[in-house]
Amino acid sequence: MIIGISGMIGCGKSTLSKGLHKHFQNSMLLEEFQENDEVFNTFLKWLYEKQPNIDLGFQSFIIESLSNSLQHCLQKFISLGYNHQQNHIFLDRFNLEHYIFAVVTLKEKPPKYLKAFDKLFSNLVDSSENPDLAIYIDIDFDTFKERILKRGRQSEIDNYQQNETYFKELHAVYKDFYINLMQTYNIPYVVIESTGKNEYQILGEAIEIINNFDFSKSKRTKIN
Repeated sequence: MIIGISGMIGCGKSTLSKGLHKHFQNSMLLEEFQENDEVFNTFLKWLYEKQPNIDLGFQSFIIESLSNSLQHCLQKFISLGYNHQQNHIFLDRFNLEHYIFAVVTLKEKPPKYLKAFDKLFSNLVDSSENPDLAIYIDIDFDTFKERILKRGRQSEIDNYQQNETYFKELHAVYKDFYINLMQTYNIPYVVIESTGKNEYQILGEAIEIINNFDFSKSKRTKIN
């Protein structure tokens, strides 16, 4: 099955995705981006530096890139002889979440920009690529701040102060927007409250969620 790992920046989704990939043998992991992705890193740097006129371009790039990466991943999944009944693909964030980022980054622009993104989003996002199960890691803002400064991504550290208001706004709306998206697109989801838990406790909780989840209603149960 395809399982999406979601949450606010710095919530630990990459750590959890890698842990699940390691735990479930013959699974695949699709990361949101590669550390050496020059285009993504340049867009991210421009975003945090508040360079003008990049918001629509950045979000459309991410959506197209993630969609293409998933299609390549699915082709490899099939070529390895895997099937959706026995094997998993773990997504380190998936396309629907980027609607949340767009809403926050475009809120200062005239309404026509979000309307344009709505049309772009509805045409680019393919519901057949949605996960069979989504796991959301919830964190408080103080934990987010601690992690984002600790993980050492230079563009985030250098530009944190001028983006703190943006991060607070994103954190304030992220969970509610996410739940609304999951309900709109009929994606089963589970929220893991991560406060006071280490990565191994969160991993154990996620493994239990997956092992106990009934995937029989997923459309992919009929797909090899």
